[in-house]
Amino acid sequence: MNIISDNDIDEDLAKQFFSTAYDGINLLPQVPERLTKNLLAAILNVSEPTIERMVNEKQIALTKTAVEAYIKRNYLANRPINLAPKSLISPQIDP
Repeated sequence: MNIISDNDIDEDLAKQFFSTAYDGINLLPQVPERLTKNLLAAILNVSEPTIERMVNEKQIALTKTAVEAYIKRNYLANRPINLAPKSLISPQIDP
């Protein structure tokens, strides 16, 4: 039996697959189209000052559509860097 670890995932291929995998699926059911900064902070699990900065820098808008697009673009952001096999550097992953 072959088990694939997170570091064996081809990120480009995964992004290509997931960019269309959720088409037609409501990622945020029962969330209104217009969001407050407080609600957006809760959805993205970040602080309100972070949301304030993101909105001011035009990284995201306070709409459900913008948040869904942001989630789709950044869904792999929390994965460790994929290093080449036999790399001398190991990724530091907190347990």
